[in-house]
Amino acid sequence: MDPSRPLLWRGGFLPSSAHAVAAIALIAFLLLTLLRLPLNLSISIYTPPPPLADQHQDQEQDESSSCDLSSPLDCADPRLFHLMMRSAIDAFPAVHFARFGRPVPGDPPSTSCDMAWRARSNSSASTASPTATTKDYRRFAVARDPRTCAYSVVSIGEYHSGPNARKPRPGATNATTAAPPPPPLSRSQFAAAAYLSYHGGGDRCKPMPHYMRSLLCALAEARYLNRTLVLDLTLCLAASYTAAGMPEEGKRLAFYIDVDHLRSSVAGIVEERQFWEDWDKWGAQGQLGLRLIEDTRVAPTKFSKAKDTLVVRKFGDVEPGNYWYRVCEGEAERVLSPPHRAIRLAPSLTSIVDAIISSMQPDFDSIHADANAEDLRRKIEESVDAGRQVYLAGEGINMVLVEALKAKYSNLHYLDDFQGLWRKDSKWFVEMKRLNGGVPVEFDGYMRELVDREVYLKGKKMVEVHR
Repeated sequence: MDPSRPLLWRGGFLPSSAHAVAAIALIAFLLLTLLRLPLNLSISIYTPPPPLADQHQDQEQDESSSCDLSSPLDCADPRLFHLMMRSAIDAFPAVHFARFGRPVPGDPPSTSCDMAWRARSNSSASTASPTATTKDYRRFAVARDPRTCAYSVVSIGEYHSGPNARKPRPGATNATTAAPPPPPLSRSQFAAAAYLSYHGGGDRCKPMPHYMRSLLCALAEARYLNRTLVLDLTLCLAASYTAAGMPEEGKRLAFYIDVDHLRSSVAGIVEERQFWEDWDKWGAQGQLGLRLIEDTRVAPTKFSKAKDTLVVRKFGDVEPGNYWYRVCEGEAERVLSPPHRAIRLAPSLTSIVDAIISSMQPDFDSIHADANAEDLRRKIEESVDAGRQVYLAGEGINMVLVEALKAKYSNLHYLDDFQGLWRKDSKWFVEMKRLNGGVPVEFDGYMRELVDREVYLKGKKMVEVHR
């Protein structure tokens, strides 16, 4: 290359490039001035927006971090279960929890769960067996964090406030409808069974303790013989329990005790009217065996192996030798054990008991009074602690005294404080009317006695006041 020739990039190109840059800068300055734009001499770096896929992913993360507070709670979530258990333990430090049941949805299901437990309180340790426990089921109000869905227990309901967690009793039925009649038996089905029937006797219209003693004896013999008991499922209520002061026939046994539980506790029970209709069709002509026993002193061991379809105990007309419970005395006492566990309060009355207890503190104390006014006053003043809920049970209590005591002890209650539970506008009254085929049912004296005693027995500290 000839060194005498000028290089374009060394000389001619640089001056022209400098001129061009200066011209461009001048033009830009003029434009900015004319447009009145701010002049920024700093250098900015352009950052492109994130890809569409990344934007969509961020949106999903935002949505996933929110919580649908209207959706039902997952009460089976172990985290919620443990939180509820811990909340119950912290809320009731005086209660020794034995075990917890699995939580179930409450009402409304989006903000509550029901949970049951068995426990023993400090106050019951001195009045009951150390191993005895009571059952409760409560409603837990649960809140959720709107972003993280983290749980928190807001409050715990009162005694028996969580009915969804209550385990139904085997064979329990809804008291709003009468139990359907059993399907008719064929001759072969009827003949294949074995029956025991009590005929006559002096137990009709007697006080209920007498009636229940005789009923338990009949149940004991039927169970020992492994026979179905033929039983009249209506009874005559003694005059002492009725408003008119006269015996009242036609009271259903199901008004007072759980008949379904009774059926399941023995070999079986058949309604008396239905049985004799079937017997007239298949047994009255001598086609089926019948054994008649007319002496209550004949022990069931004497005919326990009898093959007859029907065994009838016939009771005479002379009291007290014609009482059913006489069968369980003497020699029979060794083999007949009355099934007391077969007798359970009717569901309709249990609902009243639960409502009364739920309106008081769950660890209330109870006093059963059979004493004069002065003895009762003294015992209450000795036994009632300030601030404790106390239920006063018993018949013939001096109401003037009770009202005077309630002025001093605001937490003192007795049965008539809760009469709204069985008035004509109550749920119990409507249910019983439907159960009774549309005929209203009176909350009679025996119902009062059953409910009164059951509430008393639920007390943590039970005190008897005798004359």
